[in-house]
Amino acid sequence: MPPPYQPNHLTALQHAPYVPLGAVGVAPATWVPRNGLTLPTGLSLAALPTLTLNRAQVRTICTNPALDVRLGYICVMAWGGQGSGPGGASHAISAWHSISANPARLHTLRAGGLSRCQAYSLFSGSGAVPGLGPSFLTKLLYFFSPTPDFYIMDQWTSKSVNLLNCFQVVRMAGNAPSTLNKCGNYQAFCEEIDHIAAILGCSGQIAEERLFSRGGKSPAPWRAHVLANWPPAPPFPRYSQTALHRRYSHIPAVCF
Repeated sequence: MPPPYQPNHLTALQHAPYVPLGAVGVAPATWVPRNGLTLPTGLSLAALPTLTLNRAQVRTICTNPALDVRLGYICVMAWGGQGSGPGGASHAISAWHSISANPARLHTLRAGGLSRCQAYSLFSGSGAVPGLGPSFLTKLLYFFSPTPDFYIMDQWTSKSVNLLNCFQVVRMAGNAPSTLNKCGNYQAFCEEIDHIAAILGCSGQIAEERLFSRGGKSPAPWRAHVLANWPPAPPFPRYSQTALHRRYSHIPAVCF
């Protein structure tokens, strides 16, 4: 079962102030040409927001049934800064080619009615999108889902959940969530966020944002705590599908 968490890490999280993230990334109208993307018929550069967006603004766009889901996709990737990390624009281009040619999964996600496991499986395993790893595919889940409880499983939230548990809930590949994570890992991760939210006395999406924290030259207290304690010493036990299923017995073993 998730709690109890490691006391030193939980205390640090509880004492870390919450500061909303605000607008981040780049403006969607800037992100498209920066990554050399071609827009499909019916979607023009002039229709894209020219300012950076915050979480609420991106969710409003993504969940609006009157708007093209590909517009929402662009806003999510611009918010997350896809193309600025390892792999550069090549990942943004590969993912865009796949999504823009077949946006049906985004429509399915926006329509709702999916479990967390089902939503994650839309973009993983046989549904994997080239250039779209867990950090970015779960951004799509968060922003397009009708309810904001499909949380973003990026490197900072994943490290945070793993540190609190002293256990690999999220399978890591170096500093990032591994592409080998399955829908059960995501389901367990989201349940962890729900438990943490209950302890902190806030909503799940606020808890996830608190775990993400702030980076930069002067990291916020929780981000600084994660940086100081990663990689963990002693190291976590080796990743184990059996151990995860034992811990989250309501999730089928095949999902890990």
